[in-house]
Amino acid sequence: MAPRTFTVATTVQDPMTAERLVDSLQAAGFDAFSRTGGAASSAAFASAQPAFYDVLVESDSFEKAAVLIRSFLEQDEQESAANAQAAEEESLSSQTKV
Repeated sequence: MAPRTFTVATTVQDPMTAERLVDSLQAAGFDAFSRTGGAASSAAFASAQPAFYDVLVESDSFEKAAVLIRSFLEQDEQESAANAQAAEEESLSSQTKV
């Protein structure tokens, strides 16, 4: 069996987003996984880097997976914006009820 290579397809800041993205890729038939980076410092007195999560796909299917990744991230951003708007409206409505 020949060794397979994987390529970082995208990097996200949230572990749940990385997990959902990997699940979506796997459900679509892609070989994918995520790995954690950052959140540590290599120097004793340096500040820690913020955590990030790489999503990797098999290099041979990178181009096809990239289309699904773009679609997923766009939809995720739209849902986040809608949730933020709904939370703001909820906050404003609860303030006026007093």
